[in-house]
Formats: sequence, structure tokens, C-alpha cells
Amino acid sequence: MTTHHTIMRRSMRALALVTTLSAVSAGALSAQATPAAAVTATGAWVREAPAGRKVTAIFLTAQNTSGTARSIVSGSTDVSDTLELHEMKRENGMMRMSPVSSIVVPANGKAELRPGGLHLMLFGLKRPLVAGDSVHVTLTLDSGARVSFVAPVRAMGSMP
Repeated sequence: MTTHHTIMRRSMRALALVTTLSAVSAGALSAQATPAAAVTATGAWVREAPAGRKVTAIFLTAQNTSGTARSIVSGSTDVSDTLELHEMKRENGMMRMSPVSSIVVPANGKAELRPGGLHLMLFGLKRPLVAGDSVHVTLTLDSGARVSFVAPVRAMGSMP
């Protein structure tokens, strides 16, 4: 066999190896991909919950930068047993709080979760939450994407 044939055969093996590695690498990347959230949480904060109080609330602004409306459908934290989506509404002259199944974040818009309106409730606090603490929160959207953020705890007297 000539030297030219040997060089050609080695070049073909090298090309086949590069092609195989590229295909494996592309497959690995797509397997790790998760849906893009397109929703962010800003201005998040948690109401202080002193010792003995097992319930508090989280407020924030959810901003959607996509052209498709998204809904927050659930969430979790490391400081409570459960996180629920809630709203406050005036009925028969009384303010009432009730759970909701989702919170819509309009396409290219925002949903404001604030005292007296939509908000997140934490039930079964595992420890007191005092000003200066922070809470890690993960929200799940209807698309399956997750939005994670850290919310500082505000003192009772500093709330809007």
C-alpha cells in the first residue's frame, strides 16, 4: 500500500471520529435543554413572620417578555411546607382571601402580586422569617419552565 493511501485512510477515520463526536455532543446538549421561561420576577419580597406565626406572603412583579401569555401554576420554597397562589377580593363590603389555580402573566406584559391583590402564600413555615433573611422561591409556569429567585424578608413596619 502506498503512503498516499495510508494518509487518506487515516484522514477518513479522523473525519468519521469528528462527525461521531459532534453528533454525540449535539444530542447531549439537546437532552439538557429546558424550556425558556420568558418570565422573570422582580421586586420580590416576603412579609416578616415572627416566631409562632406559620403563615406569610410573597409579593413581586412577574414580567413576560414573550408574545404568548403565560400562567404561574405552582411554586415552592425551602422555608415552608406549601406555597399557594392567592387573591384578595372585596365581596359584600369585606375583603376575602381565596386560592386561585393560576396567575396569568399577559404576553409582553406583567402581573403585579401585591398586598390587597394577587400574591403567594406560604403555609407551614419551618422557621421564623425576620427582616434580613432571604427566601429561595421557584415558580412553575404552564409551559413547564421554572422561574427561580431570592426574595428578601421585610420588617412589618417597612411594608408598603
